[in-house]
Amino acid sequence: MQWISLVAAVGLCVAQGAASAQAWPARPVKMIIPLAAGGATDKAARLVAQRLSVALGQQVVAENVTGASGSIALQRLAQAEPDGYTLGATANSLHTIAPHMGKLPYDAFSAFSFVGTYAAFDYVLITAPDAPYKNVAELVERARKNPGTVSYGSSGVGTGNHLAAALFGQLAQADLNGIPYRGGSPAILDVMAGRTDFMFDVVGGAIAQIEGGKVKALGVSGVKRHALLPGVPPIADSVPGYESGGWFALIGPARLPPAIVQRLNTELNRIQASAEFREQLAALGYEPLPGTPADAEKRLKAETLKWGEVIGKLPCTAVPERCATTQ
Repeated sequence: MQWISLVAAVGLCVAQGAASAQAWPARPVKMIIPLAAGGATDKAARLVAQRLSVALGQQVVAENVTGASGSIALQRLAQAEPDGYTLGATANSLHTIAPHMGKLPYDAFSAFSFVGTYAAFDYVLITAPDAPYKNVAELVERARKNPGTVSYGSSGVGTGNHLAAALFGQLAQADLNGIPYRGGSPAILDVMAGRTDFMFDVVGGAIAQIEGGKVKALGVSGVKRHALLPGVPPIADSVPGYESGGWFALIGPARLPPAIVQRLNTELNRIQASAEFREQLAALGYEPLPGTPADAEKRLKAETLKWGEVIGKLPCTAVPERCATTQ
């Protein structure tokens, strides 16, 4: 009798858990965005929030929480109740690069439930319009012949475009001079003026300057040509094995109920199948990236290893935050 009672109790708990998941969401859901409002990244996250609101029948409220390169927002998310009412829109660099740059107040992988990815982007290597090289091969040749004199700008140490350039230099076997800026805007201004030789920028962010003739595009970071820049070849054509880019994912705190994760993933993939959503992403320079939670975790683990190796090869002068933690 006791065994039967125990089985019944377990069955009741399972049934209640399933019913609870089916009832979710019963009130508005918060989506934390660890990036500033108004940028293309924020706009993509808000597109997802708007469409999830319709799909779930409850408002998904986007909230920007900035500071400490995204760690303040992610710490808040990691500490939230895993009930499906606090989610986050995150970028790959916050989980695959940031852990190698210094100690974080959370584990970038185990502190979160990865629901799925919803957008991907490529970088484009840009130079001044009158730069003395017409293509990537000429840039690499100049850098090899003049070690340490060819410079690249970035949005800051440990950012995605910093590591995209670092990987480029390593695979091209060229000694490059990295110059970190406080954001992408001052970096691209110096490239336009020729004070910095080149930089990597998100295609969607640089397209206006490229089309306006303010910068010259030499190569894209993906393995194929980009829809917005069909005349620009992949960097891998000149530097074999090169590939870099970024993506965005919907996440929640660890131990998010599997039924809620599955519901969100289903809706996220359904959203990405919408022609209108794809057009909206394309206008931002992004492409859809549907998949399962397991796909997102596999991609995360692979890129964490990749960028760890790239960062490990950089001198302490290039990544002072990482070196400071080992002293």
